[in-house]
Amino acid sequence: MIRKIIDGNLTKYILFGIPIVKIKEKSSKYKIYLLGVTIAIIAKNNFFKRNTKDSINQFINALYRDNISDFVEYTDYQNNLNYKTKLIAYYLPQFHTIPLNDKNFGKGFTEWDNVTKAKPHFEGHYQPHLPIDTGFYDLSDVTVMKRQIELAKNYGIYGFCFHYYWFSGKRLLEKPIFNWLNNKNLNLPFCFCWANENWSKLWDGGKKELILKQELKDDDAEKFFSDILAFFKDERYIKIDNKPLSLIYNPLMFDKKKFLQFNKQIRILAQNRGFDDIFLLATGCRGFSKQEEWGFDGIAEFPPHAMQNLKFLSLKNKFLHAEFIANIYDMQDYIENKNYMYESKNNVFKAIFPSWDNTARKAYTGAGVYYGESPNLYKKWLKDLIYWTKNNHKDNEQIIFINAWNEWAEGAHLEPDKRYGYAYLQATKQALDETVEI
Repeated sequence: MIRKIIDGNLTKYILFGIPIVKIKEKSSKYKIYLLGVTIAIIAKNNFFKRNTKDSINQFINALYRDNISDFVEYTDYQNNLNYKTKLIAYYLPQFHTIPLNDKNFGKGFTEWDNVTKAKPHFEGHYQPHLPIDTGFYDLSDVTVMKRQIELAKNYGIYGFCFHYYWFSGKRLLEKPIFNWLNNKNLNLPFCFCWANENWSKLWDGGKKELILKQELKDDDAEKFFSDILAFFKDERYIKIDNKPLSLIYNPLMFDKKKFLQFNKQIRILAQNRGFDDIFLLATGCRGFSKQEEWGFDGIAEFPPHAMQNLKFLSLKNKFLHAEFIANIYDMQDYIENKNYMYESKNNVFKAIFPSWDNTARKAYTGAGVYYGESPNLYKKWLKDLIYWTKNNHKDNEQIIFINAWNEWAEGAHLEPDKRYGYAYLQATKQALDETVEI
């Protein structure tokens, strides 16, 4: 595979006619390899376990691994059915610049900054996830959303659930949702999930490196309802029995007594404005499960939170970087053993992800990698959730959530990428078609 040539102070390797030059350095810490126009700087004792021809071949294979068999081309489906089970994909509005992010992460920062700096950390680790079709888009441009709607409709997605960043009257990342509100040509149902955690530099909703704190104040119910009312009134907003569908990501951020008062007040405000109520769901974030105690109408799963009976994969001895720390979970075992089927006293709305891996945000420490999922396993999982939903929810509550449409930095995206193309979208469409009631 690799031909070695000694040329003075250089050791050259030729791969299929491409020169790969190893530069001899005095430093024992790094080796530098030039691959055509690509420069790779590799720590000796991390990526290469041995200074051998085999280790160089391993590096080249990792860079040029052929994933063509995984890639699925776009299919234009002309005869979409009216599916009774509605798939709603969580939608991240982070892909445009805002002053707060400019100040704390650098001018021009968007989520793409995290996505593009990701790297593989072990053999078979799929990183980075890079988009095709809509590419590295800017969500301040409404034409991007038009294409996203075309893709969603073509593959059977019913609607989007936008993450709504609201801090006691202050909104963040609101431009895409107002573009949506003000452009009726963006004809896809939508709802909101209040992303009610702290805004921090660690992307974990925690209190370290805090940028903007999340609080629940005494007058927040009226402010919240006033700020969201225009969206509730929109004919595209998803409603169940004239109740706007609304999610709260992490109720445990708040004092329960304060939240119960907030909950009561927004329901009254909704009824006073012509709605029958609000259909209020908590997500399963941080394992939240106290539906009735906190006054919710149900729990929407939000994997990877609260996933049960996950099996760890011991891959530490295969990590390519000594400083990399992560939990690796076996998704093939999880799906094949149907660990997503469990008993609950709550009114559960099932959810699924096409993949999940947040090393793009976490870099070397604290990452979670849900390894081994494929479009076929995803399809199997989704079909099971559709059958379960048909058997456990009445017609107007047959909803399944997908995490997510575009959480690129968490590796959770239905949007097509360079490795799989439209494979996960196609698997979604096939799962719907194969479970449809004739």
